[in-house]
Amino acid sequence: MTTMVNQSADETQVSLTEPKKSGQRTAAGYWSVDALRISLVVCVCMLLGKLLHLDASVYLSLFPVIVLTKGKDYSWKGLVGMFAPTMAAACGALITYEMFSDHPFVVWSISAVLFDQMRRRADTPAKIGKLFMPTINWVLIVVFAQHTQADMPQRLHEILLAMVITALVLKTMLWFLPVKPEAKAQNTAISSPPTQVTYEQRLVSLGLIGAGLAFLMMVDLVSAAFCIVPVIAVATQTSRQRFMAVLQDRFVTQVGGCAVAACFMMLMAGHQGVVSLYAICLFALVYWISFNFTKETGTLRDVHGDALLATVLPLQLYMTNTNIGLSDTFLRGWELTATLGILYLIFRLTGWLVRSEH
Repeated sequence: MTTMVNQSADETQVSLTEPKKSGQRTAAGYWSVDALRISLVVCVCMLLGKLLHLDASVYLSLFPVIVLTKGKDYSWKGLVGMFAPTMAAACGALITYEMFSDHPFVVWSISAVLFDQMRRRADTPAKIGKLFMPTINWVLIVVFAQHTQADMPQRLHEILLAMVITALVLKTMLWFLPVKPEAKAQNTAISSPPTQVTYEQRLVSLGLIGAGLAFLMMVDLVSAAFCIVPVIAVATQTSRQRFMAVLQDRFVTQVGGCAVAACFMMLMAGHQGVVSLYAICLFALVYWISFNFTKETGTLRDVHGDALLATVLPLQLYMTNTNIGLSDTFLRGWELTATLGILYLIFRLTGWLVRSEH
């Protein structure tokens, strides 16, 4: 009898200490300090953008997500190094447009030269990633200056303010929730040797981004301005295989992000003006995506990061106290689908031309 009792107690102890199977996840399995940090920074910045009533509050969703999903160095020097080219590009775009506003082709030509030179110098994956924000801001400033009556100097002021708020909120959260030393070592250890940028890669990048800017300058379709985001991501790839892989991923993340944002808007319909409820629901949504982002590596990590950006942008752009922004989100999803569809047709057409030559 004593032996049976001891055996039963041992079995009970083993069952309590035995780890859960991979398919089972405890409450602690959904906890991540990195995901919590990302969620707090993104949500606080987005809420500040709403509460401060900024005309360009979208930058308080764009900058935090880009910094936290693409950035590696969160020191003051690293943040300044990331934000300075972006601010310089915004100022340069406005100066260029104001000087040659009567000659759109000159504005486009200067932009094309800038895009080409930036791509020529981007000979590592890290440098290619740094092209993202300056290029987006250059395009957005030119498009908004041409097709809207917005106060562009005030917009530059709000861009700078968004950068300062993002940096302060991020550094505050890093003080409360610091990055683990092993994660810092991993971020600094990852580096790739420079590779020569070919004329073909420069031509593809210039052709796609330049054509996108030309279309946005000729057609008064301001709502499609942010469609340049997946174009830049696809145009800066180094091979046709990566081009197609990124194109497929962007279709899932960009269009899927609009779908997730639309579901969030419908769930919040009639209650989006309640700040506390909006903040809690927004935090839950961002944490869900951020948790998956922190648990993945490589390409899947980039997919979740892009999905986070694609989800929060419509919420910050279109959702207000009086309008849930559902129709604008559906329009954005359609415009992104059309943009990615055109890129797919270009990929197939160029592939057919290459095969026909051989």
